[in-house]
Amino acid sequence: MKKTIAILLVAIMAVGSAFAAFSGSAQVGVGANFDTGEYGFIGNSTNVKFDVELATENVENVSEGDIYASVKASFGLKLMSDEDGIADGDPVVGINEDAPAFLIGADGYTGKLGVGIIADITEAKIGGANWYVSLLGLADVNDFAKSAIDTWTVEDEANDYGALKADYDKNATYKVAYNKAPGVEVGIYDFVVGVGFKAKAVQEPEFDALAQKAFTLYAKTPEFEVIDGLTIQAGATYATVDAGYADADKDVNAFGASAKVAYASDLLSASVATDMGYDIEAEKFGTDVAANLGFDFVTVDAYYATDVTVDGTDIEDLLSLQAKLDLTGFNVPVGLTLKGKDLVNAQDLSATVDLTFGSFKVSPTVGYVVDTEIFKAGVAAEYVCDYFTAKAETNIKTAFEKDDLVWDASASIENTTLIPGATIKLAWSDAKDLLNNDTTAENEYGKIVASLKVEF
Repeated sequence: MKKTIAILLVAIMAVGSAFAAFSGSAQVGVGANFDTGEYGFIGNSTNVKFDVELATENVENVSEGDIYASVKASFGLKLMSDEDGIADGDPVVGINEDAPAFLIGADGYTGKLGVGIIADITEAKIGGANWYVSLLGLADVNDFAKSAIDTWTVEDEANDYGALKADYDKNATYKVAYNKAPGVEVGIYDFVVGVGFKAKAVQEPEFDALAQKAFTLYAKTPEFEVIDGLTIQAGATYATVDAGYADADKDVNAFGASAKVAYASDLLSASVATDMGYDIEAEKFGTDVAANLGFDFVTVDAYYATDVTVDGTDIEDLLSLQAKLDLTGFNVPVGLTLKGKDLVNAQDLSATVDLTFGSFKVSPTVGYVVDTEIFKAGVAAEYVCDYFTAKAETNIKTAFEKDDLVWDASASIENTTLIPGATIKLAWSDAKDLLNNDTTAENEYGKIVASLKVEF
């Protein structure tokens, strides 16, 4: 997440005591922000993060006998902040209409505080030795295949209480249209079957017993070991629902099927997984296939999807391949990654070499996007020792036209051992467009920060 605080150095003290789920930091900085023109001692900052159960109660009740009933539930009054914590500033207060939360932020800062009531039943079953019936409804749609190549970072996403989540990585994947109608889940010897149904009848203008309906079938097998090291698994779904009924925001009428085959031994690992479906409503077939092969020092990944979303962009016929070669096991300090993303459309090709010499690692990268005719190159370096960790990275991209070269860079050096409990750091960051050729860049020259930070 991009931070809006200008720059920082030196710093101060932090509270010496702490209790569970409560942390914070304090710092002040000196430096120069080349984009805003600010420099000097700027931004004395304190930051406190909460994730505290103010009141909580858990209950678990499991009866005895050949047939038993079990229930697990929890209730809590929760106080929490997002990953930015609560910073200094004038308070901004609001109510989140989507969840029982009272939010407090700081003027000009993304940090928020959420206070909410959480009541959750995590298990409600009737079962026996090798079977159960869950009263909590159906599972989510099967999703066996995901891309190991087409990934991106999700930033600035809020949770149910309006506080920002920590950034996380997401993989491209295809899922057939699906809706969970109210129902039950049944497990028998690790086979899982779910059935959900809800309908509404109307009298006018003529009787219709299924004027509005929601129906769902769900099934998944356990992983069967066919022979030593070889496993197979399968799943299937069917869902239909009318828009505006049973929490559905659109009409759904679709079949889905999933399968996975995997093998693992001391030298070889291989897997192929697929999800496929037919959307009757849209009259459209969709599928994706993810394959992985690992043999000693070589790893190969492949992914194909007929229709999938990658970082907000819809892509048809997504095909990506990746091969990794790791020679460190042969005392050769070399790793090689060859990657081809969206080979049918954009044809984004790249190669990265990792060279490791003791505590020093350097990783040059070159790439070319055939569709847009953009050339990319860069190098990342890292040095780790007992006294400090130093990192630097620079990248360029160009279509070889006048004034289209985009150049970014970053560098940092930090120490966590010189002063126990403190991080001393000098960093140059957010330099997205050093030549000022990219009109979409938020920052041009970035900022230099020298800081001393203490945390608890």
